[in-house]
Amino acid sequence: MRLFLVELSRLRSRRAIVLMLLAAAVIATVLAGTTIYETRPISAEDRAAAQVQADREADRAWVQRDLARCQEHPRRFMGPGATVEDCQQMLPQADWFLHRSQLSLAEERGDSGLAVLMIVSALMIIIGTTFAGADWASGSMSNQLLFEPRRSKVWLAKAAAVFTGALVVTAVVVSLFWVTLYLVAESRGIATGATVQEDIRGMVGRGVLMAALGATGGFALTMLLRHTVGTLAVMFAYAVGGEALTASLPVEGAGRWSLANNVFAWLRDGWRYYDQSVCTPRNGCGREVLMTLGEGVAYLGGVLLVVMVLSVFFFRRRDIP
Repeated sequence: MRLFLVELSRLRSRRAIVLMLLAAAVIATVLAGTTIYETRPISAEDRAAAQVQADREADRAWVQRDLARCQEHPRRFMGPGATVEDCQQMLPQADWFLHRSQLSLAEERGDSGLAVLMIVSALMIIIGTTFAGADWASGSMSNQLLFEPRRSKVWLAKAAAVFTGALVVTAVVVSLFWVTLYLVAESRGIATGATVQEDIRGMVGRGVLMAALGATGGFALTMLLRHTVGTLAVMFAYAVGGEALTASLPVEGAGRWSLANNVFAWLRDGWRYYDQSVCTPRNGCGREVLMTLGEGVAYLGGVLLVVMVLSVFFFRRRDIP
């Protein structure tokens, strides 16, 4: 426990890590603020501005020309039974310039809520990577092992600190994001059903766990490679190159191995995607495939387990510079 507390203290003392934690909070705040602003109720000033714009558009020469033609032959433009007065419907209306949707937590669950989880998770992975990489870059790992020579214990204490720190930070940031949207929706008289709230809680819980495990995975990979930049390069190649590879493989069901599909299946409790590689004699190639939560957990958990086992094994065996 003492070693775990020491690692937690070291984690929060890293300036780069503190900056990334602040970045996570700022990004969540910006996304919440943008969502609230873009879904704000339409005010009298907004309607007045829209009316001014509609009047300006109505005064254009081509609009007035079409209006005059309609007034000459209203039935030709507006259909049987149309009158001259009906031609006024051709003019731009204020409502045409009031394109603003109402705040809906159900819609934000798959929009800004998902974006917050993805961005914060990525930052947590970088935090785990930075935390391990700093020890190798500074050469302090050998000094730490002088005080605690049991390498497995050191590795586990560091991993536990990264997991706990990422778990707490992600839970706080994401929860505050959703609480803010919920309170704003309530203040606007927009009810959020119990089913939607339960779905949001489920996604937040899975997302927080994914962020914490992702940070642990970044830590484990850096402990294996012993280089922060190398770890980030490998993860980038796996995320981007892996997606391109699975999309181009001439193997049926290649979408099953897509990192993005598995991440979405984890976060959304199942994910439907279109897989061009799936072929059937009757329907040909390409159909919608459902990836379940269990499949996403199995894939991502398997990758994490392999990385952690290799990391611990080589940390115990290799020489420490």
